[in-house]
Amino acid sequence: MLPKLFFIIVSIILTHSYSQCLDHEKRLLLQLKNDLIFNSSTSTKLVQWNQRDECCKWNGVECDAAGYVVGLQLDHEAISGGIEDSSSLFRLMHLQKINLAYNDLSSDPIPKGIHNLTYLTHLNLSNAGFGGQLPAEILSMKKLASLDISSEYSSLSLEHPNLEMLVRNLTRLTELSLDGASISSNESRKWSHIISSYLPNITLLSLRFCSLSGPLANSFWQLHSLSILQLDSNDLSTLVPDLFANFRRLNTLSLVGCSLNGSFPNKIFQIPTLRILDLSYNTLSGSISPLAQTGSLESMVLKWNNLSGSIPTSISNLRNLSKIDLSHCQLTGSIPPTLARLTQLIHVDLSFNLLTGPLSSTLFEGLSNLAYLNMDSNSFSGDIPHSLLGLPSMSRLHLNNNKFSGVIPIVNVSKMVLLDLSGNQLEGPIPDSLFQFHSLEYLTLSNNSLNGSFVLDKLTRLANLTHLGLSRNNLSVYGGNHSWSSQLQEVGLASCNLHAFPDFIKHSPLTELDLSNNRIAGEIPSWIWGTQLKELKL
Repeated sequence: MLPKLFFIIVSIILTHSYSQCLDHEKRLLLQLKNDLIFNSSTSTKLVQWNQRDECCKWNGVECDAAGYVVGLQLDHEAISGGIEDSSSLFRLMHLQKINLAYNDLSSDPIPKGIHNLTYLTHLNLSNAGFGGQLPAEILSMKKLASLDISSEYSSLSLEHPNLEMLVRNLTRLTELSLDGASISSNESRKWSHIISSYLPNITLLSLRFCSLSGPLANSFWQLHSLSILQLDSNDLSTLVPDLFANFRRLNTLSLVGCSLNGSFPNKIFQIPTLRILDLSYNTLSGSISPLAQTGSLESMVLKWNNLSGSIPTSISNLRNLSKIDLSHCQLTGSIPPTLARLTQLIHVDLSFNLLTGPLSSTLFEGLSNLAYLNMDSNSFSGDIPHSLLGLPSMSRLHLNNNKFSGVIPIVNVSKMVLLDLSGNQLEGPIPDSLFQFHSLEYLTLSNNSLNGSFVLDKLTRLANLTHLGLSRNNLSVYGGNHSWSSQLQEVGLASCNLHAFPDFIKHSPLTELDLSNNRIAGEIPSWIWGTQLKELKL
């Protein structure tokens, strides 16, 4: 009881002391706010800073017990200027952490004044809009443990200083993210040796889109502290070595589009801590071997490889999987019934494979978290299980271009946003239950054998619908001769036995309209020419 009481008292004292803002620190922060150019309508932090409140309580500001500002979290603040060498930001001498990620600084160079912050340990400038050459002044920031200057758009250049100069001076770095940075050409092949030589204790390394080449240096395999490794879109042109299995702390491994070849590295699944694995867009071959039981892996993305064989029944051993993407992999066979045991699944993509067979009615029943399922362009057959359309979390369901037959299941109301059943062999009428999916934005049932009458006025129940495809069935579609407010942008009603233009789309934001192969007579209505149509098929 006494230790707990002591902890509570200390917490109260610390909380109180953190709220005491030093006057000169507050003045510097307010000056910083005045200097910065930012959009006050989207800002959630800077816009609230004011003279009245304690600055240590401001959103985005962290103080130590003495009232000095030690952290600034100003990410996503729509900052577009006002950070110069003389900025008051660089007079907050006790700063240890700065986060300016996701702002828009218009390719301004990183200010040289940043070297004044000699206590800085964490610097995050990712996607902040900085560009040009990385300033040499950053080499003097010897206490930096985490540096993120990644960028998706503007590119920072590492020429003077180059990569080797950077890591040779900042040897305390344990986290380094340089995504999109321009690495000097003479370092593009020896980067892995440079990193391993100067940063042996690195835990996070992200060098995506850096024009690097391989293979990885022998010394690289000594980086056993690595927790996150991301090398996407570099030309490593190598096998995936089994040595990755020696990284016993690895949490995330992402090697997307790295020109990897050879057999699929099944030993990767032996890493006990691995949570995220992405080896997509490579030319890996072979099959996925039986998988050992592990509770760590949550996301497995292997799409666009040359894999063969079937999905192993042992996939159920990856019991915490929430995402599986095996699309475009030439897999064969049926979906193993053991998939039903993966109750944490949220996202499953098996599209563009050679998978066959009917779907068991019990395969998806227990997957209450499943929100995205894509089985497009396979050869699945038989009835569509009722359980699929009735899953409580299901929002996007792609079953197009298969061999499903029978009728569309009658289902309960769900969270469905996208439903694509096109390109199958479905028969019977369109069930009214589909129009209870009030959240539907995309519905296409084209290229089936659906029959019976369909009244377009039913669509009034789907206020959010933007895409409708009913083309090439055996339907008789009529109605819709009075307009109503709709969000429809793409409408396919080819071969639907229409006898008149459907006026209900008159005031819709249409971009594509297909009314080909119908029985429409008379003049083209004048309202057509007042729409935003880019494609009209008659």
